[in-house]
Amino acid sequence: MGVHAGSVCVGPALVAWAPARRSDDAISLAALSGPDLLRLDELAPGLRGGFVVGRLLIHALVAGLFPKATEWTVTAGLCRRCGRLHAGVELEGVPARASVSYAADLVVVAVAPASQVSRLGLDVECGVADIGRIEELRRMLGASTEPILRRWTRVGAVLKADGRGLLIDPGSVHLRRGGAWIAGQAASYAVAEVPGPPGFLVSLAWCTVAPVGAVPAQVGRRMTGAAGARWNPRPLR
Repeated sequence: MGVHAGSVCVGPALVAWAPARRSDDAISLAALSGPDLLRLDELAPGLRGGFVVGRLLIHALVAGLFPKATEWTVTAGLCRRCGRLHAGVELEGVPARASVSYAADLVVVAVAPASQVSRLGLDVECGVADIGRIEELRRMLGASTEPILRRWTRVGAVLKADGRGLLIDPGSVHLRRGGAWIAGQAASYAVAEVPGPPGFLVSLAWCTVAPVGAVPAQVGRRMTGAAGARWNPRPLR
């Protein structure tokens, strides 16, 4: 997996990261599916390198998990806001889940076998942010003793695992040690910090695959988001 700058196993997933460098050579572009090539043409020049590197990282991790897999593709998921293919990551032809996240010049991806996870989400944030960003996150998430940037990556990972991203109010994500849930939903998520590259905070969230015939537990949960928060959805990278 020479494309990555670092990698680690977290829970059921392999996680890898690399700089968002320019990668528009023929070999790199050959790894992209038809829809991804079309999407690449629509991206601003400054975003194209990270997009291609993310796809290369996913290919490397899938190759490590499923060395015999050949006929498979990776594409963007269908956006529930606009109906276009630019939301999340979907794998076709291989039994795995994937997630990708970007921050500054870094790309981080996670891949896990579908036999172990039903949902997977990853989020990365620069370890230092300006005061405007800090205040924005505090308004969305409410008061907490946990450092706000770390808390945000945990919430972001859960939102990505859910699949709706910022169509959900981040204040409705409730965190506990090692896990989380979204208000009004039965699904529970495992959440873990990823020991990634220096200067960045990375979190991973996933739902384990329930045993055949298992009945979901009904748990009473708080139904409110962050007190006083005004929610303005925007894309979650």
